[in-house]
Amino acid sequence: MNKFLLLTLAASTFVILSDPVQTFAASNVPVVRIVDSRAGASKGLHAGMLAVDIPGEVLDAIKNASVISVIPINSEESFGQQVIKADQIVFAPGSRMILKGLNYPWIAVVTKQLRFSDPSLFSFIMRDPAVVSAADGNAGTTGSKGADGSGEVNRQGNPGSAGQDGTAGESGATQQLPTIYVIAGEILDPGGAIPPGFLNFGISVPGINGGDGARGGTGGAGGAGAPGKEGATSLFDCKEGPGRGGRGGDGGRGGRGGDAGNGGNGADIVYVTLADGMQVLSYARVNDRGGLAGAYGMGGQPGNAARGGRGGPSNGWCQAGSPGATGDVPNPAHLGNGNAAVDGEKGEVTGVIVDDINIFF
Repeated sequence: MNKFLLLTLAASTFVILSDPVQTFAASNVPVVRIVDSRAGASKGLHAGMLAVDIPGEVLDAIKNASVISVIPINSEESFGQQVIKADQIVFAPGSRMILKGLNYPWIAVVTKQLRFSDPSLFSFIMRDPAVVSAADGNAGTTGSKGADGSGEVNRQGNPGSAGQDGTAGESGATQQLPTIYVIAGEILDPGGAIPPGFLNFGISVPGINGGDGARGGTGGAGGAGAPGKEGATSLFDCKEGPGRGGRGGDGGRGGRGGDAGNGGNGADIVYVTLADGMQVLSYARVNDRGGLAGAYGMGGQPGNAARGGRGGPSNGWCQAGSPGATGDVPNPAHLGNGNAAVDGEKGEVTGVIVDDINIFF
């Protein structure tokens, strides 16, 4: 059976990707769940023993991936593939491996030897720091203008129609990170095996911030009122007075704002290594905090109320009629703001101890 142990990391986590060396904090220490896959294996490891912690399709994909002899990490090197696999991965002092394939469900960094030219200077595996937030929503569209009034009833112009409400703004998106597998055999510097606690190494995979909800669309303008009918004059007087103009249409309500996107979770990290390697990686700095929630969208602006139609024009003895009343601004002015969202959760760290790294090659 697998043995399950808990090991609290002695190292702290850092919280900002842009300058991780300078941003270590003394809180949020990760906990690693250690799975000893060697238990009961007298003749080495077989694939079924990792099924609990590494899905079979992941194991198969890693085994089938092509192997590069040496991958040097000098300064900053970016990788877009899902499986990064080599006999040796060599980190120069202060270098960074940037993982850009964030749309994969998982990414694996696999090597027989994980080498560090100078373990006293920090080196990192990081997710792409250029990806700060998930996609924002698109703004709602403006409501249709109300129809203008046409014609008259009893000489008074007909009213204009109200503008249509603006459409809702789209919600902000949430983007989750892939699971990150770090699979290594020996962990070495130029002098040989690195003792636990002597390697300055970090993994920075914080969650992606949620996208912002978009503003609701502006309400449509009200339609103009129809003009009143002109008066009926005679030789000696005004026989029938002019009509009043039709009332202007009300402005439409602004559309509802889009909901904020939830913050993405910090990436789950799975170390797979030998027992000695697990002691070394247990001191790695880990930034797997959750991303921040996006901002909710505001309700849209109300549409403009229309003026009333003009009164019937003067005609002989008849004076001009009164204009129609202006329409109203809607109350409430919009259909509401979007909903707030929640921050993402911290990722989990799992360590899998094996007795033979060649199962992946």
